Amino acid sequence: MDLTNQVAVITGGAGGIGSATADLLSERGALVVIADIHLGNAKKVADALVNKGRQAFAMEVNMMSEESVEGLVATVKEKHGRIDVLVNNAGVLSAEPMLDLAVEQWDRVMDINLRGTFLCSKAAMRVMVEQKSGKIVNIASMAGQLGGLKVSPDYTASKAGIISLGKAFARYGAAYGVNVNNVAPGLIETDMTRGRGDDPASVPLGRLGTAEDVAKAVYFLASPLSDYITGTTIDVNGGLLMR
Repeated sequence: MDLTNQVAVITGGAGGIGSATADLLSERGALVVIADIHLGNAKKVADALVNKGRQAFAMEVNMMSEESVEGLVATVKEKHGRIDVLVNNAGVLSAEPMLDLAVEQWDRVMDINLRGTFLCSKAAMRVMVEQKSGKIVNIASMAGQLGGLKVSPDYTASKAGIISLGKAFARYGAAYGVNVNNVAPGLIETDMTRGRGDDPASVPLGRLGTAEDVAKAVYFLASPLSDYITGTTIDVNGGLLMR
């Protein structure tokens, strides 16, 4: 489905899943905002899309700062008049052994992954309520459903929280024509996970997932194809978790 004239904000847009999502949504016609803590990397992604004839620009955002998140949303609204899609992709991975996990590390992961998703969703929801339309897609994780395989409890708790938070925003947004859903990736090969030793043979489909696999699910939930879907979680895990 065509996303022409739609404005899509992708947090963590300079990373593997974020940049793959930006590529696909822009290919379908959306103007994409590559929002990332690493502005230089975000600009590289945006420039690559512009060189393909797409509409894209980069913005810096700190997910731990409410002021930064509010500034991102306000700037996009001021420049383009609307926000049609928000992809809450920014996050950090943690793999500390449970009994060695420091509370400072717990707080950092929860602040970036869960609190950041809340801040972005709240700011974007205000815009979407005003325009009576919008799609919010949260990147959760299979770890948030299983308790984690190779990650620590701060990460699993943050991703489980994102799934629940998505349902809360979905219930609120439904009356205003706003759909909110989650995508839960399994073993996905990105720069963040490469070298971790994930075994393709452990996956029923026989391979690790790619950032593009996740991006396709995000695109479905961002497009009109999912207009009657809200508050759900799409699993992108090759069959590791079947429900």
